[in-house]
Amino acid sequence: MPVRRLAPELVDYRIALVTDLHHGPAVPERWLAYVARRVADLSPDLVVLGGDFVSHSRSDLDGLEGVIAQFTAPAPDGAVAVLGNHDHWVDPDAVAAAVERGGATLLTNRHVLVRRGGEALAIAGVDDFTHGAVRLDEAFAGVAPDVPRVLASHNPDLIEYLPEGLRVDVMLAGHTHNGQAQLPLIGPVTVPSQFGGRYLHGLKQVGDTWLYVSAGIGTAAIPRWRNPPEMPVIRLVSD
Repeated sequence: MPVRRLAPELVDYRIALVTDLHHGPAVPERWLAYVARRVADLSPDLVVLGGDFVSHSRSDLDGLEGVIAQFTAPAPDGAVAVLGNHDHWVDPDAVAAAVERGGATLLTNRHVLVRRGGEALAIAGVDDFTHGAVRLDEAFAGVAPDVPRVLASHNPDLIEYLPEGLRVDVMLAGHTHNGQAQLPLIGPVTVPSQFGGRYLHGLKQVGDTWLYVSAGIGTAAIPRWRNPPEMPVIRLVSD
């Protein structure tokens, strides 16, 4: 993804987007362990965990800490995380605690700065768009205008509500599962967005922001069909 005036020290910075784990009965832990090994093999600079760590039950919390820990070690800049709607349905505080015990940095309306030499890249995250409190002013508080910015939001619909003039170079999201199952002649089984299929999946440019919506790696209940799981790696380049 091209980022305007990206410093040479940050060119080729790589971010693995791992979202919609849905740890629980529908997603075997061996699958999540495989994805974690694949992340390690790809050697990204940062792992972004995009929310929906659990599905429907508090029992989904059992063992979640250990799953998260598998994603925090491979990248030199570690792992950051945001919560999703399922996390809020189950227990946002309990999910947040498990994520942080697993070693990820939870970005609920705040940011961290990644540094390469004397240059910085702001990685910000917000609460869930539909069930939390999204505060973009807090997420980017103190970030200088010339610092490039990556925003993690579980729900891609937030892209339509970014304040005019707010710099967001790259936004990373999940939530949609790319429709979960793609039926012939019918299309996706579900489109969980107020904008229909506009932000169902893939790379979009909205104003000055590049948005990538991942199909995710898990499922809440309905099996995937004609819709493989996905773990994209985003490479930043200079615009």
